[in-house]
Amino acid sequence: MGQYTVTLTPEEEKALLTDMISIQEWIDNVIHNKARQCIDSIVEKSGRGSKFTSVADKIKIIQDLNTENSPLLKSIVEKGNK
Repeated sequence: MGQYTVTLTPEEEKALLTDMISIQEWIDNVIHNKARQCIDSIVEKSGRGSKFTSVADKIKIIQDLNTENSPLLKSIVEKGNK
């Protein structure tokens, strides 16, 4: 599981806190929502499900695609290096 760190200047932090209660909660929500959108897209492109497929089934589809070394799971960097 990846772990990422964001460093803000005191001014950036102060400014953000005028618009939100928790910077960490906002970051967590944004990244989890983006991951959900990417999972939905991959599952739909695979033809094995849709955005309405259960989360457990979507995770299984992603695991299966990973085992199969599917091109759908290539990173954007890998795709650009062709």
